[in-house]
Amino acid sequence: MTQKNNIDGILLLDKPLMMSSNQAIQKIKKKFNIKKLGHTGTLDPLATGLLPVCMGRATRVSQFLIDSNKTYQAKIKLGVKTSTGDKEGEIIEASSARISHDSLSIDQLLQSFIGKQEQIPPMYSALKHKGERLYKLALKGVDVPRKARSIQIHSIKLLSINKNCLEFIIECSKGTYIRTLAEDIANKLGTVGHIDELRRLDINCFDKPQMHAFDKIMDSATIHKYLLPIDSPLRHLMKVVIGKSESKMFMNGLSISVNQTSIKDSDYIRIYDDEKKFLGLGTYSDECISPKIVFNEII
Repeated sequence: MTQKNNIDGILLLDKPLMMSSNQAIQKIKKKFNIKKLGHTGTLDPLATGLLPVCMGRATRVSQFLIDSNKTYQAKIKLGVKTSTGDKEGEIIEASSARISHDSLSIDQLLQSFIGKQEQIPPMYSALKHKGERLYKLALKGVDVPRKARSIQIHSIKLLSINKNCLEFIIECSKGTYIRTLAEDIANKLGTVGHIDELRRLDINCFDKPQMHAFDKIMDSATIHKYLLPIDSPLRHLMKVVIGKSESKMFMNGLSISVNQTSIKDSDYIRIYDDEKKFLGLGTYSDECISPKIVFNEII
């Protein structure tokens, strides 16, 4: 049996249309014989765009990517509601209601969605009910109660209104279902609607992320040139540099004493040695940094 490759880093994949997130990463895993990898934040098959793939030890910081705000470009087709909330589903309702094409009034309506709110996840989602994915239950015709979840819309920018289509860019918190939001927007316009196109543009823990096309990656002999360092999505966290003796203690799981008045208790902190090598993450309390995620080999 061929030995798997231990590869560490983060790939910013531009997920192609009509491919599930899992299908995409499994193809990459097989192509490059990678031992361990996982994506952070599922994109539907009909959605394209930014899908971070954490490999090797980078999987240990994946939660920071999942928790970050996301930015999408979305197109709603008005007048038609589908079973899945996107164009892949069956048409279950149609409306002939006339919609205003006044950009000012529509923009004002979109702005009314900004802020914190409760959203009920759709049945066609990867969430689980008693161990089974909701979309698998939905395919069987089963509908189960779902608890509303707290989300936040940070901004919505109207791009265009064309016939029965509405296009916008939205920045939102984790856990936001754009398909559900699209239906809510259509309802507030006095009609029904579904997502016609959806593309993830950004995850705000990255600084101007550069995505790499799936086909380009698959045509390459090596994947290393596409990878970002493990600490690349953590730049928003405070950085502390420690000396050689403290580095050894930290790497062995021991707390180290620091005098940093600007650090808040329980904040995650990036820890580097004096050669600028990333050692891991710690939390601060009582003038000490305690290791929380430590990479046994210095990266």
